[in-house]
Amino acid sequence: MVIRRKRKRVLFRRKRTLDPNTPIDYKDPDTLKRFITDRGKIIPRRISGATSSQQREICTAIKRARYLSLLPFSVAHRQEKKMIVDAALAAAAASARGDRRPMRRFDQATENKDSQETATTASAPSIEAQTTE
Repeated sequence: MVIRRKRKRVLFRRKRTLDPNTPIDYKDPDTLKRFITDRGKIIPRRISGATSSQQREICTAIKRARYLSLLPFSVAHRQEKKMIVDAALAAAAASARGDRRPMRRFDQATENKDSQETATTASAPSIEAQTTE
């Protein structure tokens, strides 16, 4: 009886590497978005393929871009916009039902304040007109 030995298969995984010529700049959010997940987290080195010095540059650039509002800190900012749209849709539905007091949209409130301010400034006499008289 002959015993066969199983050969060990050696699988070589090719390391992912980041091109050293890739410019990492905090003023370029399109490049930095490659290193951020959809939830806004920074992708780790083992996945991005960056060297340790490149990863430090990436982290610093992402944090600077976040501070300058070029990149979001989290996904919650998109949800806030969605909440405003949902509130506007709820107000439209309430007015369609004929409710007495529909919800006011934020845009309408600011437009009303702006129109009141322009009305008060238009009705007040100008300083130049008073000095020439």
